[in-house]
Amino acid sequence: MPPLKSARYIRRWAESADSSRNSAAGTVTFPFTACLAALEAVGVRTDYDLLLQSDILVQTPVILHHHIKALRMVVLDHLSSSGHTASELIERSELTAEQPASIKSGIVELDRLLNGGLPMRQVTELCAKEARVATQIAIEFAAAHLLPEHASSRVPIAKVYYLQSGALSLWQAEQAISKRLRLFPAELRDTIHRQALERLIIVDCGDADALLTFLHKYADARAAISENQQASLATRDLVIVDSVRPLIVAVLQRQNDIDIEVHAVKTALRRITSARLLVNTAVLITNGVSQRENSRTQPSLGAGWGMVSHTHLFLDEESSDADYHHAVDTRPSDTSAASSTGRLSKILAVVLKSPCICVNSQAIFELEM
Repeated sequence: MPPLKSARYIRRWAESADSSRNSAAGTVTFPFTACLAALEAVGVRTDYDLLLQSDILVQTPVILHHHIKALRMVVLDHLSSSGHTASELIERSELTAEQPASIKSGIVELDRLLNGGLPMRQVTELCAKEARVATQIAIEFAAAHLLPEHASSRVPIAKVYYLQSGALSLWQAEQAISKRLRLFPAELRDTIHRQALERLIIVDCGDADALLTFLHKYADARAAISENQQASLATRDLVIVDSVRPLIVAVLQRQNDIDIEVHAVKTALRRITSARLLVNTAVLITNGVSQRENSRTQPSLGAGWGMVSHTHLFLDEESSDADYHHAVDTRPSDTSAASSTGRLSKILAVVLKSPCICVNSQAIFELEM
């Protein structure tokens, strides 16, 4: 998560506090730098530290207590939801029904399984034993989102933010785009290819703090877009967090509380998918799977992480794998159809609305690995 000194919403509040104090009492300013120095001296470096460390006032100078309390209220207001009336929720549901279509992968069976594609303003999680399977499908979603549906279609005003915790194979992403370009006239391919790569933003995330910093900066930037700007932009963003597990596991290596970090990530993801933002954003996360004591296949990172995503999509390159007898109610009649043939792998996909609760929906499709 972002350090206090670089959190944009805190800096904006401090500047507005300065301007109001200056107009009311001459040159009085908010002691922002002094507060940051005092907080950092007692181990408070992020906004969540400011909320969770209960003995801050005991360890900091008394003269700063009033200002530190004010900072805590700013963080609480920023991270908490103000709530909505029933009338607002009904109106928002009507607007949601009129929003642009979901983000498609171009894989017919997979899109049908997801009722058209990745839903806007929601977090979808791809869970697979083999990380490369989930990564390849995430790249397919990115490629499809960056390209127009047809040669005569207008180039989409869409961006893909690809957050990686390891080395992203740019060759893999470029190949996925190039394969789809074969459907376009030869004279248009170079232009469409260049435009697609210009709207693919690669973000290096080495740890959970880097991930949270990006998510909050993204939300702050989108929150600043006015209704008039949104009407002219009409953009739909896809944010992909590839291999989230290493980011969260790194927290354990620093002996930090993983539950706090998971809650921080969940809060940040809810911000960028909030209906209060005028920009339509879909989030796609790739994760591993683990076998729990009750013999059910679940997303990695524990039960707390299972509540982060709205929809889980379980992927299995071998549909005859015994582990999926616990996650799938109905097995496909032709289990041999999921065997790998050459570079084409058969993928079994199962949608779960929550961990370990199967909705009896599945699809089998081919994917070139």
